[in-house]
Amino acid sequence: MSKKTALWAGVMALVLVAPQARAAAKEWSINFNGGVAAPMGDFKDAAKLGFMGGVGADYTVTPNVALGVDGSFISNSASDQLKAAISPATASFQMLQGGAHAKYLFPTASESNFAPYVIAGLGFYNVKDKVDLSGVSASESSTKVGARGGLGLMFKTSPKVSLGVESAYHWINTDISSTSFISVQAGLTVGMGTPAAN
Repeated sequence: MSKKTALWAGVMALVLVAPQARAAAKEWSINFNGGVAAPMGDFKDAAKLGFMGGVGADYTVTPNVALGVDGSFISNSASDQLKAAISPATASFQMLQGGAHAKYLFPTASESNFAPYVIAGLGFYNVKDKVDLSGVSASESSTKVGARGGLGLMFKTSPKVSLGVESAYHWINTDISSTSFISVQAGLTVGMGTPAAN
């Protein structure tokens, strides 16, 4: 075996074998996140870039697969176009989201502190529209099924703590037309119990 072949064999062992050796590790983790929600499609005509924050919990089934639950709060103010149309009234939009998700963490070398992943989830979104005029407000809310999918990257700062960033596309089955937005969030993940394997 040449030195070059031996080197490549060593690299592949780090990428593939090392993560499998940690398959026995199981862990619950809690994550806190915050960022922005950028309206898309018809929702973009009515709302501006807004805030999104939430909390979730994951259970690492294998070193590469995690299942979890999550909840988020999303708040957007009215777009300039909507403000002009309903002036002197003002409008805002709020959502409460709750659901379940699955993550697939791509295999990495045991020495790596980075963990890229893909995420997909299903849940319910309570969508609330509020209009205010001269101190009088009226609101309407409904709860709809929604889905999301995205990409993320975590950086382990210690055996139990990771920092990360995640972006996802959200689709909500609202009446007349669907509601969609893209979220970009930074997060803090804290492992509970046995240190998790990334």
